[in-house]
Amino acid sequence: MEEDHIKHAHKMIAHIDKKRKALGIDKARERVLVDMADRRELEAA
Repeated sequence: MEEDHIKHAHKMIAHIDKKRKALGIDKARERVLVDMADRRELEAA
């Protein structure tokens, strides 16, 4: 086990990133704001 907390944190982040990549959820997505009129159209479709 790592004694240095910073090194340990970096190892944890690397492990999480590896799992995200394996699941295919490592890509950044564009966020889009939707107003209520657009939301109603989406729900009606």
